[in-house]
Amino acid sequence: MEQKSRKELDKEFQEFYLSSSIPSMKVALSVTLLLFVAYAIVNRSLFGNLPEQQYFLRFGLIVPTLLLSLVALFIKPLRNHLSLIFIILNLISCIAIFYVGVTSDITSRGYNYFYAWVMLVMIGMHTFYRIRFWDLIILNAMQLLAYVLASLINRSYTLPNLFLNHLFFVVSVTSLGFFISYIFQNLNWKNFLHQKALTENYHKLILEIRDRKEAEEELLRSERKYHEALDSFPDWVVVFDRDMNIIMVNSTLKLLAKEAGLGEELTNMNLNDSFPFIGEDEIENIKNVFETGRISIAEMNIEYKGKNVFLETRKIPMIRSNRVEQVMVVTRDRSKEKELEALQIRNSETKEIMLKEIHHRVKNNLAIVISLLVMQGRKNPDPEFQRLVRDIELRIRSMALIHEHLYRSENLDKVPLSNYLQSLVSIISSTFSGQKIRLEMELEDIRANIETALPLGLITNELLTNSYKYAFPGRKEGIVILKLEKYGLSGFKLEVSDNGVGLPAGFDLKSQESLGMFIIKLLAEQLDGSIDITSKGGVSATIIVPAV
Repeated sequence: MEQKSRKELDKEFQEFYLSSSIPSMKVALSVTLLLFVAYAIVNRSLFGNLPEQQYFLRFGLIVPTLLLSLVALFIKPLRNHLSLIFIILNLISCIAIFYVGVTSDITSRGYNYFYAWVMLVMIGMHTFYRIRFWDLIILNAMQLLAYVLASLINRSYTLPNLFLNHLFFVVSVTSLGFFISYIFQNLNWKNFLHQKALTENYHKLILEIRDRKEAEEELLRSERKYHEALDSFPDWVVVFDRDMNIIMVNSTLKLLAKEAGLGEELTNMNLNDSFPFIGEDEIENIKNVFETGRISIAEMNIEYKGKNVFLETRKIPMIRSNRVEQVMVVTRDRSKEKELEALQIRNSETKEIMLKEIHHRVKNNLAIVISLLVMQGRKNPDPEFQRLVRDIELRIRSMALIHEHLYRSENLDKVPLSNYLQSLVSIISSTFSGQKIRLEMELEDIRANIETALPLGLITNELLTNSYKYAFPGRKEGIVILKLEKYGLSGFKLEVSDNGVGLPAGFDLKSQESLGMFIIKLLAEQLDGSIDITSKGGVSATIIVPAV
């Protein structure tokens, strides 16, 4: 709770001190009033009009103060102003003291009752009224002042022994009243602090109980949702404690256990008693999760209803206060998934075999076409016809090579371009074996699919063939360079160059109408690539493909 200032605490204490003293003030004032009335009646009956009796009846001036005090205590709306009312009433008592003292004759026999009555009024104020301590001191001082003034006016000081004796007793009783008030307030101050502390602790306890109750209700709701969520799982879920006792089983596993004759109620049973078919390895895995706090995933096969069931288990640690208190085991039947995976593998293997067979047959069919061309070329000795047959043969061989590489490759998706181009270069070189042309190759390891490799092979065939046929007229030797390198993030660059005679004057790639140039331009566009042919100390053709 908030720390209050001393002023606020004093105000709260005065309210507590006054309100808690109302019952005792009622009793004390009522008894005093009744005793005073009873004593007056008895004295009137026994002593008549003695001087002492006259003094006693004069002291009845204090009765209105007692009566009004009682009225204020019994009327609830006035309780908020009790301190002010009591101060005013006790100020009136000062007037009564002064009046009685002034009108008293010091030579009469009843004068001794005056100082006795003053003492009773003073000590009665300290005893009956639970107002602020300093207010009591001020009122007491005013009462004492009223007594002294009255004594001076009635000239009681002319009898020094009597005056000093009476004053001594009045001051003594005043001091006694002071200590009575001090003791009362001090005891009530301690009681107030204790009660305040108890009240604060009580409120804290109430709040703590409320918070704990809300936390328990929230925990129950969370556990209910937790159980509902686990019950909705199609997997089998079971939770074990450190003694391998079952804490919770979801509905799916309960139904399976009932069908298997293991009993529907598995909670509080031990793992070995409830699931006897679980192997020692699985039990050790669960114990290891308790020790390490790490998730464990395992697979196992069990026989159920004459069938081999493939299971995947996940052991999940449930940690509380940095310690694994429970382990949740989630088991999934993956038998159908395994069957589907096996079927997919068989289908994939079958498909791969069929693709290899297709590539093999395509290669063989292209080989037949090449043989037919060669046979046809032998029947026609025309050099131009022979040249056309050779060009067509090389183009078909470049395509057949792709299918041969795919047939022999373990990966049917990608063709290693370096190996493919080396094989293609070997065929072209053997075709033009009469020339002493040195071929230099710089080929990086790049793989491409058949849609990229086939056009690239045809382009390479056309460029190399042109170099062999036209770059070195009148001489039988020269250098041809073939480069293949990566370009950008996923593309490549192919460059074919020679140190031959170069291109004829006025050569323009766009205006060329030969079949070879047409094939090169068409295939470069098919690859979304660009081609650049320059002639400086020979011919250099560069094809850039931005993506394989």
